[in-house]
Amino acid sequence: MISVVRSLESTSSSILQSDDSFVFDGTNSDIARQLYIRHNKGDVGDQVNFTSIPEAIAARLDPFNIKFNDLPGLVQRAVLWDSGFAISPTNEAVQIRTINNFTMAELAVPKDEVSGADCTFKNCSQPNGVTAHYTQYCTGDQMLSVSRCVVDIFEDKDAVNYLGAMWSRGGDPDMAPLIRLREHSWTDPSSNMSYSVYAVHTVPRNLAATWDQCRPDKEYASLAVPCYRSDKITVEMDEALTTPQGTAWVTTWLDDEFAEKSGQGLGTLVLVLIIVGGVLALGLFGLGWYCCCRRAKRREEKPALGADDFDVESPVYMTPELAKPPTASSGRLTQQSSVFSQSSIDFESAGSNRTLEILLNSPHLQGRRIPYESVTFKNTLSKGVNGEVWVCEYNGYKVAVKRLLQGNQKAETVQAFAEEIELSASLVHPNIVEFIGHRAMATVELAQVMLKHSLPLLDMMPFSRFRGQLHA
Repeated sequence: MISVVRSLESTSSSILQSDDSFVFDGTNSDIARQLYIRHNKGDVGDQVNFTSIPEAIAARLDPFNIKFNDLPGLVQRAVLWDSGFAISPTNEAVQIRTINNFTMAELAVPKDEVSGADCTFKNCSQPNGVTAHYTQYCTGDQMLSVSRCVVDIFEDKDAVNYLGAMWSRGGDPDMAPLIRLREHSWTDPSSNMSYSVYAVHTVPRNLAATWDQCRPDKEYASLAVPCYRSDKITVEMDEALTTPQGTAWVTTWLDDEFAEKSGQGLGTLVLVLIIVGGVLALGLFGLGWYCCCRRAKRREEKPALGADDFDVESPVYMTPELAKPPTASSGRLTQQSSVFSQSSIDFESAGSNRTLEILLNSPHLQGRRIPYESVTFKNTLSKGVNGEVWVCEYNGYKVAVKRLLQGNQKAETVQAFAEEIELSASLVHPNIVEFIGHRAMATVELAQVMLKHSLPLLDMMPFSRFRGQLHA
């Protein structure tokens, strides 16, 4: 859309030289000037709606980013007339070309020229006291002999029944003229000759005088401009015609008042971007708020885990020999085991849900959690990237204990180790090591320390069976 900003009291001096003597009274056809004046006085008119805009009109408006359909009705008419167009009865733009290089403002035929063609007149009074004139007796040939324009062919189904005057001089100085085309078609009764003359009328049909009659109650007359039909001229005449290009002052008017300046376009773009950005920001804020609320709600609904979920003091082992209560010697913790007793895991942290599910719900690990203090660490057998294997004592037996390294216990590593423990627990065969149990500490105090350290998991097997697998 274009931006239209104007003052009804603005003067025309910067665009059109002020001429106080100009009066639109039918003595001239400067319709564009009259429409400009009425537009600046605040007059409005119906917009022109064409099925297609003439290329010449679009080409004239495009450099200023103006759309014809966005212009006010009076301005549309001014641009059409100044560019050499009028409007047909079927609401189409029809091209007008001029004879002898006349301009569109000079197409009104003077009364003395019409009189010189032996035409007679019907004289009528107007409210301002100026006499109006209509052609009364005038053949088509007489009328066209003084015509100054040629109009392209258009359709007028009611031409035979139209009885308006094809030439007239007069009009209301404060009117906003139309540019309405009509065909005058008739057969002369005395000569039996048929004629067809095109004419431009500046008032609606209901305000146009009927042939040989004046307007009632001394109303204003109007301007009517006779023109040739384009199919009734010679080739030589056609080659001498001039196609109007539009006046400079109308172009300046369009540029000053209706052109979309680069700054205006940029301002509109910036405004649109600000609005879109604001909507997106609000949407993202709302989404973040919704996610936070959902996360908080899930935390509230999640059941708390107590120490009893892990600290089972009566484990059930796979062999009766290992089910004995811990001895005094096994209760003595080495320095290594004391370090483990100070570490734990925050099972509410990311990645711990799956680990908890394995340790608490796996049928292979049910009842196989071992009190940590019942294991005595002796010496290291081997060490890898994520874990190490120790020789330990448990209930009087030498066993192998596999644990994660203290400095490399990420949630993903802990989960993988838990899955390995579950797999070991599910395998029972005389030729493979025997899984005894595991231990995961989860007291409230140590669970806090886990955030910086990790979760020790114990995968315990008799050492005699495990040693061979270490070198396999």
